[in-house]
Formats: sequence, structure tokens, C-alpha cells
Amino acid sequence: MIIGMVTNPRSGGNRKGLGKIRTFLAENPQIHHGEAITPAEVHTVLEGFAERGVELLIVNGGDGTVQAVLSALYGQIIFARTPVLALLWAGTTSMLARDVGIRGGPRAALSKIAAWAAGTRSSDTDIHERAVLQIHRKEYSAPLCGMFFGVGAIPQGIDLFHRRMNTRGFRGEFMPGLILARLLLAVFTGNEKLLPPTDVEIRRDDAAARRVCCLFTLVSTLERLFLGLRPYWGEEDAPLRLTVVQSKPRYLLRNLPAVLRGRRTAGVSPENGYLSHNARRITLDFTGRFTLDGELFDAASPLAIEAAGPARFLRI
Repeated sequence: MIIGMVTNPRSGGNRKGLGKIRTFLAENPQIHHGEAITPAEVHTVLEGFAERGVELLIVNGGDGTVQAVLSALYGQIIFARTPVLALLWAGTTSMLARDVGIRGGPRAALSKIAAWAAGTRSSDTDIHERAVLQIHRKEYSAPLCGMFFGVGAIPQGIDLFHRRMNTRGFRGEFMPGLILARLLLAVFTGNEKLLPPTDVEIRRDDAAARRVCCLFTLVSTLERLFLGLRPYWGEEDAPLRLTVVQSKPRYLLRNLPAVLRGRRTAGVSPENGYLSHNARRITLDFTGRFTLDGELFDAASPLAIEAAGPARFLRI
């Protein structure tokens, strides 16, 4: 297979240096490599890979780098045939890679990828298809693409994570878990200064519009989030998982374990402030910021979210 790798040297896992990565590339000169930090740079690198006919694309970066790659691949037409994606755990949290990526540290993962591509471990069961979120905004000509979207407490938590609670650059799932605990404390103590509610009008497929004052709204195509959380329990046959927890939901302490594990119970109900559905198209109208795979954006107009892809991910 023709392999390309895009590296973000500023991602959480690469900040201490790329010595082992560069050694691997020197040992495998057949792999095309490019470094990119901004979405525009990612786009340029991928255009070069498309000209070379890259079939397997390794993403050596964090969730934001993956989001930039997905936006280039599924928000615009670069490749005649979109390559298989191999995501490394090379970011601060690497939530996407932990769900649809290659297990292990980047150097070990690269060795597994090279062996698989050479045919020594090739298997059709190693390729997993997953839908990608495609977000349309009136003020942008090309959509944003990713796998995890959040409004309300989620972008507020990400801002808190980077601005105040992770100044030393810790990696892994512990810090997001600590942020979740801090936000839950704000909920239980009624600290709306730290965690103000967000008014959102939600439309999904053919259902009537619903306006809610929410604690958070999320849309995802991931099976698991950090710490193995799976906060969705919709039953419809559709690729987009939508979950809404309204501001001041009833019996939150009692219902929290079921919400985080995606278990439908008698208490986890719309009447108590908990909604979860699967859909093919979701429109959200709100004022404020949203996150897509850890990157923060401003919502200046209603957002339409649809499924793109499916993307093909290598999981070995």
C-alpha cells in the first residue's frame, strides 16, 4: 500500500520531540511524510498525498489534527478514493484515536501499521467503518467534519481544561475525568457562573422543533468517549447519536451512572430532563460556542449536522 503520514509537531504527544518517529521514517523511506499545524497546512499536505496516490493515511496528532484531516477529506474532495485512516494516540486526550485508532504508543503503533500494510497481518476485519459528522454553517462554504460535537458544559469544560486546569500539559484520560468532576460539582452546588445554561432549539429528522435550556447537548459517532463513557441510549436506526441533558435535571445524582453508561431507565426520561435519540440530520440554533473534537468554534448561525462518509479506520 502507498502510505502517507501527517504529523502535528505541537500535539500533546509530540511536544517532547519526534526522535523515535523520525528514526522510524528513516527506516521506512517508502512512507510519505508531511508536518502540519494549521488546518490549511493539513489541507496542503493531503493534496500532495492525493497526487501520490496514498491509500493509507496515518494521523500523528491529537483530536484537533484528526478533525482537520476529516474536514479536508469529507468537507472537500481531495482524493479520488478516500484513504484508510490510521490514528495514533499522539494527542493530549486522543479520544478519537482511543475509539477508532491504533492501540499503543506511536512508535509501537507505527510498527504494527507497517506490518499490516506489508500484508503480514492483513485482514478485512481490521477495517472498521464509521460515519463522520458534517457540520454546515451559513457563513462558511465548506463544512466542518469530525466525530464529537458539544454545546454548553462541554466547550466550557474544554476551555477550563486548557486555560486553568492543565497548564502543565498532562496527557491521557485522567485530566478530562477531573474536569468532569469539577463541572459536576458546579452543577450540584448550583454554580451557574462557572456553568451557565444554554438555550438551544433542536430539530432532528422529521420531528417537531424543541427548545430546551440545556446543561449540555452532544452529537457523536464515537462508540466511547474518555474513560469509556457512552452517554447515549437512542434506539433509532440512524448514525448520529444525540443526547441532551436539560439545565437542573431531576434526580441527577441518582440518574448520573445510567446517563454516563447510556442505560435507559425509568428515571432517565424526557420528563426528568434527559433526552437521547439517533438521527440522520440534526439542526441546532443557539448562541455561543461549540466544540468539534476538542476545537472551539463560534456559532453565528444555525448549524445543520449530517452524517458523511463512512470513513474507514484501521484498528489493529
